[in-house]
Amino acid sequence: MKITSVDIFLLRHVGEEFSPFPFRPVVCRVNTDEGICGYGEAGISVGTGENGVAHMLKDLAQMTLGRDPMANEVIWEDIHNVLRGHLSGGGVTVYSAMSALDTAMMDIKGKKLGVPMYVLLGGKYRDKLKCYLSQCHLGYLDDFSLQATPEQLAETCDRIRKDGYSAVKFNILAFDEAGRSLPRETTTGPLDRVTLDLAEARLAAVRERCGNQLDIILENLCGTDVTAAVQLERIARKYGVLMIEEATSNFNPALYGEIARRTETPLSAGERVHTRWGFEQLLQQRAISVIQPDITNCGGMSEAKKICDLAHIYDVRVQCHVAGTPIAEAAAIQLEAAIPNFFIHETYQMAAHPDCVAYGTHAYVPENGYLTVPDLPGLGQELSDQAIAEALGHIVVQ
Repeated sequence: MKITSVDIFLLRHVGEEFSPFPFRPVVCRVNTDEGICGYGEAGISVGTGENGVAHMLKDLAQMTLGRDPMANEVIWEDIHNVLRGHLSGGGVTVYSAMSALDTAMMDIKGKKLGVPMYVLLGGKYRDKLKCYLSQCHLGYLDDFSLQATPEQLAETCDRIRKDGYSAVKFNILAFDEAGRSLPRETTTGPLDRVTLDLAEARLAAVRERCGNQLDIILENLCGTDVTAAVQLERIARKYGVLMIEEATSNFNPALYGEIARRTETPLSAGERVHTRWGFEQLLQQRAISVIQPDITNCGGMSEAKKICDLAHIYDVRVQCHVAGTPIAEAAAIQLEAAIPNFFIHETYQMAAHPDCVAYGTHAYVPENGYLTVPDLPGLGQELSDQAIAEALGHIVVQ
């Protein structure tokens, strides 16, 4: 089997009208001389950068032409060896492109052998994945408005609880009660009393409304520094927060160790960390309880499995970061089914938006807070004809 061409789709945007974090997805389709094709997503889909990663995909895809996709890890290493030179090892744009290609080749491999991707990763540990609803401060289901007041947030979380989810994730310092974004100088410490009171009011409202039946994960998006993170954790601890995600930036992994030494609430991170080399630096701090690799930017499916195995050595659990199309969702499902140290699955708030659902040929929706792992070959998901027809850009490499 040989790779004959690669299609790169810049998909129609989702959320431009209503969300501060709209989707701008980039998905590739790797085609072969046997008529089998595979899909992979590049992880720059929120905010900006989709044109950069699409053209990086164009460059890297040329290195796969004429190669056997069954040898995806050999191809990965060959590309990575090239990157050791003038690209100095990579970066998010490079690794997002590599991720899409690697996952697409793994999809081909599964389809060729007629097995789900979890078989290629070593087998299935579980048939169902426990889920939480992510980013619910941005709305839920039919309401995609900012949940700015404590009362709005509590009402939304209670709806999610009644739908069977056992946990939610939201950001308590993303914006004020009027929906205005809080600048970084406001969310880095020492935090003033107004900011601390806003954070506590939101947590208190959710806990009072939902009781202890709903776990809370704090989304932080690297918005705080060490001082502010420690202050925020004291409030989080009071309300029994399950974990704090990205308590500070990833530029200096040692800062996570500093926060962990001064706090008790478990920390999680990883959506902005790439390859096993990057995760090793993070894990060495002995500060992270849950890693969150994103299969669409960490290096792809084969690299994500290595990262999860590395975390297992450190007694660290895994929750894949999922904030993309149904292609990204399917990849996370396959990996999380196949690792012993799985923790919980992220169901992204915008995944329920009709435009996002329409990207895939299959709809994987949690029931009573659990996802059933599909048994279709490969990823078990493909781009829909509608998604391809409505793509804003299409690059062909052949």
